Amino acid sequence: MKKSFFLHISACAIMGMASCANKLDVQPDTLVSPDQVNSSNVGLVLNGARLALTNNAFYNYYILTEIMGDDVQTTSLQGYELCNIPVTDNSLTIAYRYPFACVNNANVVIRYYSAHTGEAALRPIAGEAYLLRAYAYMLLNEQFGKVAIMDGTEDPLSYPERQSEEKVKAEIEANLLKAVELLPDAGGKPLKGSKQAAQLLLARFYLNNGKFAEAENLANAVITSGKFALLDEKFDEIFKYNTASKEMVYAVAEVSSGVNNTKQGLPGVYGPGSGRAGGANIWIDSNLVKSYENTDIRKPFFTRMKGSSITDTVWFLVKFPEELQPSYPICRYSEAFLIAAEAKARTGTVDVTRYNELRAKRKASLAANGDFANAAAFLDAIELERRREFVGERHRWQDMRRFGKAIPWLEGFQQPAGHVIFPIPERLFTLNPTLQQNDDY
Repeated sequence: MKKSFFLHISACAIMGMASCANKLDVQPDTLVSPDQVNSSNVGLVLNGARLALTNNAFYNYYILTEIMGDDVQTTSLQGYELCNIPVTDNSLTIAYRYPFACVNNANVVIRYYSAHTGEAALRPIAGEAYLLRAYAYMLLNEQFGKVAIMDGTEDPLSYPERQSEEKVKAEIEANLLKAVELLPDAGGKPLKGSKQAAQLLLARFYLNNGKFAEAENLANAVITSGKFALLDEKFDEIFKYNTASKEMVYAVAEVSSGVNNTKQGLPGVYGPGSGRAGGANIWIDSNLVKSYENTDIRKPFFTRMKGSSITDTVWFLVKFPEELQPSYPICRYSEAFLIAAEAKARTGTVDVTRYNELRAKRKASLAANGDFANAAAFLDAIELERRREFVGERHRWQDMRRFGKAIPWLEGFQQPAGHVIFPIPERLFTLNPTLQQNDDY
């Protein structure tokens, strides 16, 4: 019974469209009646939320915005490479659909917890549901701007309106604050949500939205929690499935394929092929690779070879281990150090302490406050360090937006400013011709 429940609860159908403008049909279809949820199986519903988010294709979320930016290049997905995404692109449907499926499952958990708050064992389950719901809305907002907000109490035949970005961001913040309240401290299991995971995602959210004091305080709370540690060797250990590394704060994993296939997930898109994972058609900007110092423990995780569909020899990213069960980093400990450094620099203060703590563990040269003429110069260094640290991990496009690089980048491709986000998939307009498309599409 539990297995059947789990399979149904993780299969959410949310596509469709209403008959009026700006309304998206994101009706949940969990195929499970509310009276089937109980304290014994609500954890399975939470697991369904994780799996609904990944849908064994989570790599799409990592490569699409990375390809739009300046670190990752490709001969495929040219709409993203040129920042001019066709509304007919199939990847748009994936990018739109599965975060909503995660929201639907998280709503089931949260509604059940709201009716049983006296059961202490439900707190971490509900806490991670709030965490996942916040992250799903972060994905949707970053990719599409305005999106529908659901709490699971909607009429199944209703069509929730796309809410303003301000309301979506308020929803993200509220969910992360609730996750901080409910989740326990990290216990060495990065595939489970923790208080520090919620704090770090909230710090990222505040940084991206100009709340620098709040971002710095939360980042420092994660750093001083005593639950994590930076590595100075074996950098790829961080990214292994269910890693024991104290650098991974939170990750999600796909279901194992059940066959002896280690060529999936992030290695399968970034890898060089030729006996290794990857299609050899997505590679890393050579100037970024050359920016690593020879002693840097991150530098060995690039390999230079000729790709399958290009004439040049290029650099491929190989830091993600080839495993039977792909795992994806949501937030890592190193991010807290760079958020703390950047947030302080955004207020005009040059303080290299957190920046140096990370670089020391990466075996890169250290800096002094006096090495930077002003906070703007230090921010340039932080931006480059973020590129080195998080290449391939879906940070770069949001960083480019925050550092003022995205609009000039779009202009270089003769694309309008509205292309900082994706278009609404055309499939939705087939069902609702009056839906309003995102600006400049």
